This record gives sequence, C-alpha cells and structure tokens, in this order.
Amino acid sequence: MIRARVRAMLHATRLQLQSNRARRTERDALRQVGELLAASTHVPTGDEAQALLARIRPFALERAADSAALATSLETDRADYVTVAGWMRPLVVIRGLCARALLRHRIARCHHDLRLLHERLGAVALTEPGSAPDNLTMSAGPADKVRSARAELESIATERARRLAPFEGRALPRWAGNLPGESKALGHALAQQVQVQLFPRASALAGLAVGWWVAHTYTDSRPRSVLRSLGIGQGGTHVVSSDTYRAMSFWLPIVAAAIAAYLSDRAAKWVRRRYQPRDVPPATPARAVDPDRVPAGAAGATSGVA
Repeated sequence: MIRARVRAMLHATRLQLQSNRARRTERDALRQVGELLAASTHVPTGDEAQALLARIRPFALERAADSAALATSLETDRADYVTVAGWMRPLVVIRGLCARALLRHRIARCHHDLRLLHERLGAVALTEPGSAPDNLTMSAGPADKVRSARAELESIATERARRLAPFEGRALPRWAGNLPGESKALGHALAQQVQVQLFPRASALAGLAVGWWVAHTYTDSRPRSVLRSLGIGQGGTHVVSSDTYRAMSFWLPIVAAAIAAYLSDRAAKWVRRRYQPRDVPPATPARAVDPDRVPAGAAGATSGVA
C-alpha cells in the first residue's frame, strides 16, 4: 500500500508539472489572441470584449508615451550636462538615472496590466460569438494552441483522477493535507526573522552606532585607557566612572534609536504630505490593481485539473 501511494504521488507530481506547462501555453496563446484582436480593426459585438478594449487603450497609450520619454531621456541629460556648471553635473547624472528608473518601472507595470487584459480578452474572444473575426478564431495559430492546451489539460485531469481514484482523489494522505500551508507559514516567519537580523531598521542602526562610539571612546579603566592611547588593546581613551559608563552604554543607544525613529517618522509623513495626491486618501494606493483583471477563461475551462 505504501509503495502504491508513493507511485501515485510521483505520478501526481509529474502530472502537475505537465499541467503547469499546459496552463502557461494556454495563457501565452490567449494573450497572443488578445494582442491580435486589440491591434485589429475589428469592432467586437460583445459587451465584455468592448469593455476590455476600452481598458486596454489607455494602458497602451501610457506605455507608448513612457517608451518615447525613455528614448529621449538620455539625450536631454546630455544636453543639460554640457550647459551646467561642473559641480551640478553629478546632479544631472543622478536625475537621469532616477528618471529612467521610474520610466522603466511604469513601463513594466503597464506591460503587466496589458498582459492580464490581453489574456482575458483572448479568452472572451474564443467564447463569445462575434467578439473576434472568424479568421482569428479559426486560424491555425494562437487559437489552435489554446484548443490543444485545453485538450491536454482535460487529458491530464482524467489521468490524474484515474491514478488517484484508489486514494480518494488525494495525492497526499489526509493527515498531510495541512503540511504545505504550515510549511509556507513557517517559511514566512523564518524569512521575517532573517530580514530583521540582516537588515535592521534605521533606528536600530543608530543605536548600534552610538553603542559602538561609546565603547570606542569611553572606558572606566585607567590602565586600559593608557594602553589604548599607546595603540594596544581595545576600548576608549576617555576615563569616566563605572556608573557613568554603564549609564552611557545603556541610555545613549536608546536615546539615539528613539531620535532616529522620530526623525524617520517625521520625514515619511512629510514625503507623504508633499507627494500624496490631494484627492486620494492616504490609505488608498494611487493605482490599485482591479480585481477584475484576474484572467478568466483559462480557469473556467480547466477547473477539473486543479
């Protein structure tokens, strides 16, 4: 029984990999169908297709405008570089690098949004009559790739159900059903702890810096101070009393961390107040992802595979 379970798990893993590959092929083909439909002059009759096309056009225009601005950004920097004073030239270089990084980020976001919209438009074009011209839906290109990928997914679902039928349709035992979720939660908690240890906050860095300064500047031992002034050993050269040294070692890092945290909070509030759009509440992102952008069609056609 154990060997049969292990073989079923191996087959389920192999089928899952094949299913993921088929899903990627289906999504890519749907995206190609959507791109062809968006670039064509065909006017779809379906309401959903028309709504998707109306949402695609602004993103396409924004991506084209940002791409044109990216192409001319370096020329603008070169023109400003030769006209400003020498001490201003590093600022011109930094400005150009930041501006092009922002443009590339906006282009990448538009590209991501367009991929989702094109994929959903392709799914709608293959399901709604009149949403796409006949030469597109019946072509031997992306549309046939979608059909073949969906047929492969159905075949994989059938084979998976057949192999897992003796085990109630489950690749893992019932007691192991929570292992993936628990492993993910453990990994998330571990990643948070590692991040805190490797990348401390600014306030923690300020506290560490002040603690290091106190340890390397002051000491409560006069012989150690003399040796340190001669370049021997470690520690500070300024001798203070033991109580003063303990108080400085304890309180100064705490005060420095508190001041750093206060200044960081004030700076963050100033930046938000200066750059946050007036008509958008602070808790609302300026460009939230629409939940309707989740691609549909592929999941509906292959719901029996998951």
